[in-house]
Amino acid sequence: MRFILFIFLSVIGMVSYGKTSKKLENGVYHNEYGTRLIEIKNDTLKCFTLDPGTSGEAGMTGGLSYYPTAICQITEVSNTFFEINSIEGLIKRGVFKDISITEEASGNNAPYEISFEVPNAYRPIKFEVRVGTNLYSGVTEKGKCTIVLDRNGVNPPESFSFSFQPKYYVESSPAGQYFGVLCHRYPYEVNLDSEKNIVIKLPNITDILFYQYYIFGEYIQVLHHGIKWRGDYYKKFRTSSLKKIRIYN
Repeated sequence: MRFILFIFLSVIGMVSYGKTSKKLENGVYHNEYGTRLIEIKNDTLKCFTLDPGTSGEAGMTGGLSYYPTAICQITEVSNTFFEINSIEGLIKRGVFKDISITEEASGNNAPYEISFEVPNAYRPIKFEVRVGTNLYSGVTEKGKCTIVLDRNGVNPPESFSFSFQPKYYVESSPAGQYFGVLCHRYPYEVNLDSEKNIVIKLPNITDILFYQYYIFGEYIQVLHHGIKWRGDYYKKFRTSSLKKIRIYN
């Protein structure tokens, strides 16, 4: 079935666009409005989105800056179609890389307090803490929030897990779709001490984080002088034009 799909895509591409290039060239490509870039380097594809702070007059005078939104492996499907899939774990590994989990003394029978600090994010972020079958939540204000657990249960909790997501987000397309990774879950249980509170600092959470994509089983098409992805045409930059932009990897 999948093989038939590939043949169908190839036929549609040839009928719609005529003769197409059979080579996916290395380089940097931009969409019509310059809001997104695609960088091709051998078998790796990177997506970048324009930093809004460098658009308008700032972009004209100081250049444009782009931040990464996805890193994908490229697999050739036919002469004109290539499948792209996010490289597993790269985004999540960066999120929790510099996590700091510390304990602070607390009096007996006082509530458990689990505090989250995100010093480099300005938007409100919702944290969820799961203890057994119980779910607690809190939203950051000025980069901090505290979630209180009950110590007075028959079986006091020994550990918890947590996840986070943005409280609000902006759709990625006019159809209301959102292409970013919304929920990030810490892959380990965190131990609880009967007389300690927990402080968790996550310096790698930024507002940009929630614009990063997770791409699975999507296709790019090679056309004359560029490529097509998600309905958008991307034209290859000239070498001289690349001097006017900054790409952050």
